[in-house]
Amino acid sequence: MFDKTQSLLMVFDALMTERSVTRAAARLHLSQPALSHALARLREALGDELFVRVARGVVPTPRALELAPLAKEALSRLQLPGSARRARQTGIRNRALVV
Repeated sequence: MFDKTQSLLMVFDALMTERSVTRAAARLHLSQPALSHALARLREALGDELFVRVARGVVPTPRALELAPLAKEALSRLQLPGSARRARQTGIRNRALVV
C-alpha cells in the first residue's frame, strides 16, 4: 500500500504528464472526483493552485513546474528495486492507491 505522501506525489506526477484530470485519474485507476479531491489537498498543502484549467485540460503553474523535478526524484527514491517491473507484470490495480 502507498502512504498518503507517495499517493499525492503520484497524483502530481500524473497531472504533470497527462495535463488532464480525467486522463490522470484513469492512469492511476481513480475516479475523476477522487483525483480532484487529491489535487485540492495538494493545493492546500503547497499554497499554490498548481494546475489551471484551460479548454482542453490543465496547465501547470510556475510553482508546479518548479516542483516537478523534485516530485519525480522523490518518487524514484520511494520506489523499491524491481517495483516498476512488478507493476508492469501484475498491473497497478493490485496495489492500493489511497488519496
